Amino acid sequence: MKHIFRILLFIFCIINFSIAQEIAQEITQGTELKLESHPETDFREKIADSIADSIADDYETLDRDYVQFEITQNSPSINFSILKSYENLVKMLKSKYYSLLSWSLHTRRVNLQIENYDRKLKFGRWINDPNDNTCLNTRALVLQRDSTKNVIFKDSNHCAVASGNWNDPYTGQTFRSSADIQIDHFVPLKNAYMSGAYKWNFKTRCLYANFLGSEYHLLSVNGTQNMKKGDRAPDKYIPPNSDYVCTYIKNWLSIKFLWGLKMSATEADAVAASIKNNHCNTSSLYISDSEILRQSQFYQETLDLCEKLKVPQ
Repeated sequence: MKHIFRILLFIFCIINFSIAQEIAQEITQGTELKLESHPETDFREKIADSIADSIADDYETLDRDYVQFEITQNSPSINFSILKSYENLVKMLKSKYYSLLSWSLHTRRVNLQIENYDRKLKFGRWINDPNDNTCLNTRALVLQRDSTKNVIFKDSNHCAVASGNWNDPYTGQTFRSSADIQIDHFVPLKNAYMSGAYKWNFKTRCLYANFLGSEYHLLSVNGTQNMKKGDRAPDKYIPPNSDYVCTYIKNWLSIKFLWGLKMSATEADAVAASIKNNHCNTSSLYISDSEILRQSQFYQETLDLCEKLKVPQ
């Protein structure tokens, strides 16, 4: 996209160098483009719009309002996640349990633009842990873990799962063919990216996409429901299995809490509404210090799994 921008700007400079300079300056400052009336104004406006569009295509604007998880000790509030060093977390955690309902609303002073989400570029792919002495990638490992019976591998590929027995929490149904199952990133990759993972380096995002430190971070679910969910937060998707909704909400909050991810205001409102409407037991919506430290330790021990993967170009 940057190359397209340079080509368009070069062509535009040939038409009228002084006007091109003015446009480039206006684009850089993010102000409205102003062109004087000339016979070829329409053509210049089209080029200017193309330049502006090429820049806009590279970025997304975050909501100004967001909700942040916090732990409160005395009066000050401190933010944390398992991305911090294990030693620092040990020092920070002073209680046995932490509420998943401790939120605060914040408003950015200005609009924040970030690079557009791209699955392959930002999070990579399923990986194969070289230390587990198997040929199974993350998808196969999750399928194997979640099946209530021993999985059967494909005859043509002994590294790929063909069948098993999966109790899908989203529908409450049981599936036996791996073709019916997709691995759900419980907090979808794009949602994670937009709510904080854009700040992480590729290695951390890749590990998030392949994280096996909890049984709910990656989950074997019905493929149709996973497609319906997409990158949606609870304000736009809740599983149809009503018996699972409260667990779904707790898992969602736990992942956001553990990874230091924010929620949008509408997302937080929907979570609160789901808790109320489904009569979820709020006293169960907490996470223990031992669970935080366990997942932190797993994160630290597996951080190098994506080390050898090059950032996709």
